[in-house]
Amino acid sequence: MIPLSAEAYRSREDDAAGGRIHVRIANTGDAPVAVTSVALDSPGFEAAPATRREVELGPGNRIDVEAEYGPVRCDTSPEPAYALIGVADRDGSPVRVPLAAPYDVLARVHDDDCAAQDLARAVPVTLIPAAAPPEPTAPLPAQLVVSRGTASGDVRVDEIGGSVLYALHGALPATMRADEDRLSVDITIDAARCDPHALAEAKKPFVFPLWIAVGSSEPEYSRIPVSEENRRILTNYLTVTCGARR
Repeated sequence: MIPLSAEAYRSREDDAAGGRIHVRIANTGDAPVAVTSVALDSPGFEAAPATRREVELGPGNRIDVEAEYGPVRCDTSPEPAYALIGVADRDGSPVRVPLAAPYDVLARVHDDDCAAQDLARAVPVTLIPAAAPPEPTAPLPAQLVVSRGTASGDVRVDEIGGSVLYALHGALPATMRADEDRLSVDITIDAARCDPHALAEAKKPFVFPLWIAVGSSEPEYSRIPVSEENRRILTNYLTVTCGARR
Protein backbone atom coordinates (compact mmCIF):
# COMPACT_ATOMS: atom_id res chain seq x y z
CA MET A 1 0.00 0.00 0.00
CA ILE A 2 1.31 3.44 -0.95
CA PRO A 3 1.43 5.66 2.18
CA LEU A 4 -0.50 8.71 0.97
CA SER A 5 -3.34 10.78 2.37
CA ALA A 6 -5.54 13.26 0.49
CA GLU A 7 -7.72 16.17 1.57
CA ALA A 8 -9.99 18.40 -0.53
CA TYR A 9 -10.38 22.15 -0.23
CA ARG A 10 -11.66 24.97 -2.43
CA SER A 11 -9.72 28.21 -2.80
CA ARG A 12 -11.18 31.57 -3.80
CA GLU A 13 -9.69 31.06 -7.25
CA ASP A 14 -11.40 27.65 -7.49
CA ASP A 15 -14.69 29.23 -6.48
CA ALA A 16 -14.41 31.87 -9.20
CA ALA A 17 -13.16 29.52 -11.91
CA GLY A 18 -15.59 26.69 -11.24
CA GLY A 19 -15.07 23.06 -12.21
CA ARG A 20 -12.12 22.42 -9.93
CA ILE A 21 -10.99 21.96 -6.36
CA HIS A 22 -7.57 21.52 -4.76
CA VAL A 23 -6.30 18.25 -3.35
CA ARG A 24 -3.66 18.31 -0.60
CA ILE A 25 -1.55 15.16 -0.85
CA ALA A 26 0.72 14.10 2.02
CA ASN A 27 3.34 11.35 2.25
CA THR A 28 2.58 9.52 5.49
CA GLY A 29 5.32 6.91 5.08
CA ASP A 30 9.05 6.64 5.68
CA ALA A 31 10.26 6.71 2.06
CA PRO A 32 9.91 9.18 -0.84
CA VAL A 33 6.94 8.80 -3.21
CA ALA A 34 7.03 10.15 -6.77
CA VAL A 35 3.58 11.59 -7.59
CA THR A 36 2.80 11.99 -11.30
CA SER A 37 -0.89 12.94 -11.51
CA VAL A 38 -4.04 13.66 -9.51
CA ALA A 39 -7.72 13.22 -10.39
CA LEU A 40 -11.00 13.40 -8.48
CA ASP A 41 -13.15 10.28 -8.24
CA SER A 42 -16.58 11.20 -6.88
CA PRO A 43 -20.00 9.70 -7.73
CA GLY A 44 -21.50 13.21 -7.65
CA PHE A 45 -19.46 14.47 -10.61
CA GLU A 46 -18.55 13.28 -14.08
CA ALA A 47 -14.92 12.31 -14.44
CA ALA A 48 -12.41 14.88 -15.69
CA PRO A 49 -8.85 14.47 -17.02
CA ALA A 50 -6.13 14.04 -14.42
CA THR A 51 -3.81 16.92 -13.59
CA ARG A 52 -0.20 16.12 -14.39
CA ARG A 53 2.12 17.12 -11.59
CA GLU A 54 5.42 15.30 -11.28
CA VAL A 55 7.03 15.77 -7.87
CA GLU A 56 8.84 13.64 -5.35
CA LEU A 57 7.31 13.82 -1.89
CA GLY A 58 9.65 13.07 0.95
CA PRO A 59 8.40 11.54 4.21
CA GLY A 60 6.03 13.98 5.91
CA ASN A 61 5.96 16.33 2.91
CA ARG A 62 2.81 17.47 1.17
CA ILE A 63 1.74 19.22 -2.02
CA ASP A 64 -1.44 21.00 -3.18
CA VAL A 65 -2.67 20.16 -6.69
CA GLU A 66 -5.62 21.44 -8.71
CA ALA A 67 -8.10 18.70 -9.61
CA GLU A 68 -10.83 19.30 -12.17
CA TYR A 69 -14.27 17.74 -12.02
CA GLY A 70 -16.89 17.26 -14.73
CA PRO A 71 -20.60 18.14 -14.81
CA VAL A 72 -22.43 17.63 -11.54
CA ARG A 73 -24.77 14.66 -11.01
CA CYS A 74 -27.49 16.20 -8.89
CA ASP A 75 -29.27 12.90 -8.21
CA THR A 76 -26.15 11.37 -6.63
CA SER A 77 -24.23 12.21 -3.47
CA PRO A 78 -20.59 13.30 -3.92
CA GLU A 79 -19.49 10.88 -1.19
CA PRO A 80 -17.60 8.63 -0.84
CA ALA A 81 -14.89 10.41 -2.80
CA TYR A 82 -11.33 9.43 -3.65
CA ALA A 83 -8.19 11.01 -5.07
CA LEU A 84 -6.74 9.00 -7.94
CA ILE A 85 -3.02 9.60 -7.56
CA GLY A 86 -0.54 8.50 -10.18
CA VAL A 87 2.68 7.15 -8.70
CA ALA A 88 5.91 6.42 -10.59
CA ASP A 89 7.20 2.85 -10.86
CA ARG A 90 3.72 1.32 -10.85
CA ASP A 91 1.88 -0.50 -13.61
CA GLY A 92 0.07 2.66 -14.72
CA SER A 93 -2.91 2.25 -12.40
CA PRO A 94 -3.35 5.20 -10.02
CA VAL A 95 -3.55 4.76 -6.27
CA ARG A 96 -7.13 5.24 -5.00
CA VAL A 97 -6.84 7.25 -1.80
CA PRO A 98 -9.87 8.17 0.35
CA LEU A 99 -10.44 11.90 0.01
CA ALA A 100 -11.10 13.75 3.25
CA ALA A 101 -13.45 16.73 2.85
CA PRO A 102 -13.28 19.03 5.89
CA TYR A 103 -16.19 21.46 6.35
CA ASP A 104 -18.22 19.38 3.84
CA VAL A 105 -16.37 21.06 1.00
CA LEU A 106 -17.43 18.51 -1.65
CA ALA A 107 -21.06 18.62 -0.51
CA ARG A 108 -21.00 22.43 -0.71
CA VAL A 109 -19.47 22.37 -4.21
CA HIS A 110 -22.08 19.80 -5.25
CA ASP A 111 -24.94 21.87 -3.82
CA ASP A 112 -23.63 25.08 -5.42
CA ASP A 113 -23.34 23.50 -8.86
CA CYS A 114 -26.81 21.96 -8.62
CA ALA A 115 -28.22 25.34 -7.56
CA ALA A 116 -26.47 26.93 -10.56
CA GLN A 117 -28.14 24.36 -12.83
CA ASP A 118 -31.56 25.18 -11.34
CA LEU A 119 -30.89 28.91 -11.75
CA ALA A 120 -29.90 28.43 -15.40
CA ARG A 121 -33.28 26.80 -16.04
CA ALA A 122 -35.14 29.51 -14.13
CA VAL A 123 -33.30 32.39 -15.82
CA PRO A 124 -31.60 31.43 -19.12
CA VAL A 125 -28.73 33.75 -20.05
CA THR A 126 -27.21 34.29 -23.50
CA LEU A 127 -23.98 36.09 -24.36
CA ILE A 128 -23.96 37.96 -27.69
CA PRO A 129 -20.53 39.46 -28.47
CA ALA A 130 -19.85 41.72 -31.41
CA ALA A 131 -17.76 40.17 -34.17
CA ALA A 132 -14.96 42.68 -33.57
CA PRO A 133 -14.23 45.82 -31.48
CA PRO A 134 -14.45 49.30 -33.03
CA GLU A 135 -10.64 49.37 -33.10
CA PRO A 136 -8.02 46.70 -32.33
CA THR A 137 -7.09 47.87 -28.83
CA ALA A 138 -10.64 48.68 -27.68
CA PRO A 139 -12.86 46.41 -25.54
CA LEU A 140 -15.27 44.15 -27.37
CA PRO A 141 -18.92 45.27 -27.09
CA ALA A 142 -21.40 42.55 -26.12
CA GLN A 143 -24.89 42.01 -24.80
CA LEU A 144 -25.97 39.81 -21.93
CA VAL A 145 -29.53 38.72 -22.68
CA VAL A 146 -31.55 37.44 -19.72
CA SER A 147 -34.77 35.52 -20.47
CA ARG A 148 -37.55 34.31 -18.23
CA GLY A 149 -37.60 30.56 -17.79
CA THR A 150 -39.30 29.04 -14.77
CA ALA A 151 -38.64 32.10 -12.57
CA SER A 152 -41.46 34.38 -11.45
CA GLY A 153 -41.22 37.88 -10.03
CA ASP A 154 -38.41 40.37 -10.50
CA VAL A 155 -35.04 39.05 -11.68
CA ARG A 156 -31.97 41.13 -10.85
CA VAL A 157 -28.54 40.67 -12.43
CA ASP A 158 -26.27 41.81 -9.63
CA GLU A 159 -22.74 41.19 -10.82
CA ILE A 160 -20.63 39.58 -13.52
CA GLY A 161 -17.01 38.51 -13.39
CA GLY A 162 -14.23 37.70 -15.80
CA SER A 163 -11.49 35.10 -15.99
CA VAL A 164 -7.71 35.12 -16.03
CA LEU A 165 -7.71 36.30 -19.67
CA TYR A 166 -10.91 38.33 -19.98
CA ALA A 167 -12.35 41.23 -17.96
CA LEU A 168 -16.11 41.79 -18.13
CA HIS A 169 -17.83 45.06 -17.21
CA GLY A 170 -21.44 46.23 -17.39
CA ALA A 171 -23.92 48.71 -15.98
CA LEU A 172 -25.14 46.56 -13.09
CA PRO A 173 -27.27 45.80 -11.20
CA ALA A 174 -30.04 45.59 -13.80
CA THR A 175 -33.56 44.26 -13.22
CA MET A 176 -36.07 42.38 -15.35
CA ARG A 177 -39.45 43.29 -13.86
CA ALA A 178 -42.11 40.71 -13.06
CA ASP A 179 -44.15 41.70 -16.14
CA GLU A 180 -41.12 41.44 -18.49
CA ASP A 181 -39.73 38.36 -20.22
CA ARG A 182 -36.43 39.73 -21.47
CA LEU A 183 -33.62 41.95 -20.27
CA SER A 184 -30.64 43.06 -22.36
CA VAL A 185 -27.57 44.41 -20.58
CA ASP A 186 -24.78 46.14 -22.49
CA ILE A 187 -21.38 44.86 -21.38
CA THR A 188 -17.79 45.00 -22.58
CA ILE A 189 -15.22 42.24 -22.78
CA ASP A 190 -11.60 43.28 -22.49
CA ALA A 191 -8.22 41.53 -22.48
CA ALA A 192 -7.25 41.12 -18.83
CA ARG A 193 -3.80 39.71 -19.57
CA CYS A 194 -1.70 39.39 -22.69
CA ASP A 195 1.53 37.94 -21.29
CA PRO A 196 2.62 34.66 -22.92
CA HIS A 197 2.54 32.74 -19.62
CA ALA A 198 -1.13 33.58 -18.99
CA LEU A 199 -2.08 32.86 -22.60
CA ALA A 200 -0.38 29.47 -22.48
CA GLU A 201 -1.40 28.33 -19.01
CA ALA A 202 -5.00 29.57 -18.61
CA LYS A 203 -7.11 26.44 -18.08
CA LYS A 204 -10.57 28.00 -17.86
CA PRO A 205 -10.50 31.21 -19.92
CA PHE A 206 -14.25 31.18 -20.64
CA VAL A 207 -15.64 30.63 -17.13
CA PHE A 208 -17.42 33.92 -16.37
CA PRO A 209 -19.18 34.13 -12.97
CA LEU A 210 -22.65 35.60 -12.76
CA TRP A 211 -24.79 36.47 -9.72
CA ILE A 212 -28.59 36.64 -10.12
CA ALA A 213 -31.32 37.31 -7.57
CA VAL A 214 -34.84 35.99 -8.20
CA GLY A 215 -37.68 37.72 -6.34
CA SER A 216 -36.66 38.52 -2.76
CA SER A 217 -33.95 35.82 -2.67
CA GLU A 218 -30.28 36.57 -2.14
CA PRO A 219 -28.11 36.61 -5.29
CA GLU A 220 -27.06 33.14 -6.42
CA TYR A 221 -23.93 32.13 -8.29
CA SER A 222 -24.15 30.95 -11.88
CA ARG A 223 -21.99 31.17 -15.00
CA ILE A 224 -22.42 32.89 -18.33
CA PRO A 225 -22.70 30.23 -21.05
CA VAL A 226 -20.10 30.65 -23.80
CA SER A 227 -20.86 28.75 -27.00
CA GLU A 228 -18.19 27.34 -29.29
CA GLU A 229 -18.87 30.11 -31.79
CA ASN A 230 -18.44 32.74 -29.09
CA ARG A 231 -15.25 31.07 -27.90
CA ARG A 232 -13.86 31.49 -31.40
CA ILE A 233 -14.89 35.16 -31.43
CA LEU A 234 -13.29 35.80 -28.04
CA THR A 235 -10.12 33.89 -28.93
CA ASN A 236 -9.74 35.89 -32.14
CA TYR A 237 -10.40 39.12 -30.25
CA LEU A 238 -7.72 38.31 -27.69
CA THR A 239 -5.19 37.40 -30.38
CA VAL A 240 -5.74 40.61 -32.35
CA THR A 241 -6.02 42.92 -29.32
CA CYS A 242 -2.99 41.50 -27.49
CA GLY A 243 -0.97 41.74 -30.71
CA ALA A 244 -1.99 45.39 -31.16
CA ARG A 245 -1.11 46.27 -27.55
CA ARG A 246 2.40 44.87 -27.65
